[in-house]
Amino acid sequence: MAANPGDVERRVFVHASPRIVWATLHDPALTDTLFPEVRLGPAAPAWPAAATTRTAQTRMGLLRESAFVESLEARPESRFRLRVTGSGFDSEWSWVLEPVAGGTRVIHAATFEPFDRWTGILIRLGRASLASRVEAHLRALKEAAERPTTSTNSAA
Repeated sequence: MAANPGDVERRVFVHASPRIVWATLHDPALTDTLFPEVRLGPAAPAWPAAATTRTAQTRMGLLRESAFVESLEARPESRFRLRVTGSGFDSEWSWVLEPVAGGTRVIHAATFEPFDRWTGILIRLGRASLASRVEAHLRALKEAAERPTTSTNSAA
């Protein structure tokens, strides 16, 4: 990603195939664990196909706001990108899944752009940075994908 201060990129190795990581990333039972700052509304049958949308409630710092989530790119077992937009911010999240010996390298990038000063203040008051949220997403994804008893692992 570019050197914009609102951009963050982190990587992690997951000891699971890209198929399992993809299934874990899209497991409806894990949504609240994988993305604690966004409570996603009901998914359309086509979700996560590109151009599908859903509503959400965001909780970032002290900011509580309705949002709109759009899948921008969905290439199974390879790439997923989405946009989360509220009245006070715009954010994009992406995951790239690269098969490597013994598992998957996951590259997770995110941007966050507040539209006004108050949105930025409310988010900063929560003391969680964009980097810490990206790292939390990756930790949760790694733990869930590597857990041998998850339904996504047994299906693969």
